[in-house]
Amino acid sequence: MSDDESEEEEMRNPLADLWPDFEPLAEMPTSRLQDVVRNLTEKQLSVVNLDACLPTGEQCLPVLQSILFALTSSVKTLSLRFNMLSHEACQMLVEWATVDENMQMVYLHMSNMEEKHRAQFEANWRKKLSSQRTDNNGWTFIRVVKTDEEPESE
Repeated sequence: MSDDESEEEEMRNPLADLWPDFEPLAEMPTSRLQDVVRNLTEKQLSVVNLDACLPTGEQCLPVLQSILFALTSSVKTLSLRFNMLSHEACQMLVEWATVDENMQMVYLHMSNMEEKHRAQFEANWRKKLSSQRTDNNGWTFIRVVKTDEEPESE
């Protein structure tokens, strides 16, 4: 495999395979969200704080999906607290947890997520761990990513 091919594979967003027909929004509905997306493209953020700033209703899903598409591997913490996530946005987060390998902390406290979605998110989240725990009554997810040097526990 050439260097170009390995770089292209490394740069490929796994969400493109998960949601092949999705086109990220060109413009966010608020200046705060525009700043978040701009900072994701211009800086190497390690934390993305979306506390209480996602839109409600039908706009919630495409806005959150667009931000998840923009996340880089440098982002290790995502906070979605105090949002009124739509049912569809919650389902999408459950799907996202199946492919995300970089995030180490996700905060979902007071996000309007039903217990059913929280449990599904946790199950998907735990698949890519070597050590895990939840905090805050199960609404804060903490992950230590598996490495090749660590033996698999049985």
